[in-house]
Amino acid sequence: MHGRRLRLVRTALILTGLGATLGSLLDGIHSHFGALTYTTPFMARAAWWVPLLFAGAYAGGVARPLLGRDEPPLPAWKAALGMGLFIAAYWLTVAPWAWTLRSAILGGIFVLGWWICDRTLLGVGIAVLTAILGPTVEILLVHAGTFVHHEVLFLGIPGWLPFLYLSAAVGLGSLARWLAAPSAEESASSDSAHVAPHLP
Repeated sequence: MHGRRLRLVRTALILTGLGATLGSLLDGIHSHFGALTYTTPFMARAAWWVPLLFAGAYAGGVARPLLGRDEPPLPAWKAALGMGLFIAAYWLTVAPWAWTLRSAILGGIFVLGWWICDRTLLGVGIAVLTAILGPTVEILLVHAGTFVHHEVLFLGIPGWLPFLYLSAAVGLGSLARWLAAPSAEESASSDSAHVAPHLP
């Protein structure tokens, strides 16, 4: 139990750092390609609080291994694929196509990622919850006057946004599962601890 708790804390810290860095860089795709504009940009067209926001958002990925405690470890290639599809989805949001087409492709990316990297009802549940909570936070921030989306469908946000959050849940959830997996030494130690003593 103690080892698992430490792995989850380590995973949350890594995801926090990744959110502040990679998350901010990916958000720059939107601010530099005209998808959104911050009201008070501080650096690189982003507000000063953007790294903090994404640090917290990415840290939420630890919910996947936290809730799926009895699942087998996820291979590194699946974690890499999940994140790769998420990054590809980010670039797709600024493609010069109709938002309906982009949304359909984003939905396909989510299904592909979930099928290869997850394939559980828990993964679907977390993805749907993420696709609700993420846009809700953005709606609140938009109405607070912190930034604006330039392709609005409803309540100040674009129609493709929930689909991007679906892929985010798969990508970050897969990475978190891989990061939180016990090491080979821990697994061997756990297996030996469960072996019954040999009786003569």
